[in-house]
Amino acid sequence: MNPARRFIEYAADFEKTYADDDWSRLEPYFAEEAVYVVTGSPAFACRLEGRDAILRGLRKSVDGFDRHCERRVEVLGEPEVGENRVVLHWAVTYSRPDAPELRLPGRSTAEYAGEKIEKLCDDFGPLDEAEVTGWIRDYGDGLDPSYA
Repeated sequence: MNPARRFIEYAADFEKTYADDDWSRLEPYFAEEAVYVVTGSPAFACRLEGRDAILRGLRKSVDGFDRHCERRVEVLGEPEVGENRVVLHWAVTYSRPDAPELRLPGRSTAEYAGEKIEKLCDDFGPLDEAEVTGWIRDYGDGLDPSYA
């Protein structure tokens, strides 16, 4: 199993799910007892345990935040690949009418057991947290980026 290829398949299916809201499409990518952790920003931070909790949390965050913004995702560089692990650097940019863009760089680290993700970590790295919370406060009326 090539973890980079498998993660790119997951990411492509995530974008399809974002478009059509079919979250069952992502079930095969996660182990039943998978763990999802988001770090680097208190606004987005979470720890979810179990595939069902992860999918519910992803859906909640997408519905509460992403779908209320224009969202643009960039892949930054080539994936770093280990035997059962892949690290991918990215940036997501959010915009809303009458608001400046909010660009959040980060990295995803996926650890695999066979074909399934057993741990997924999204790390927003060193963000200017005042900028993030200020943007949400000033331009994010009604937005809720939380996963739980």
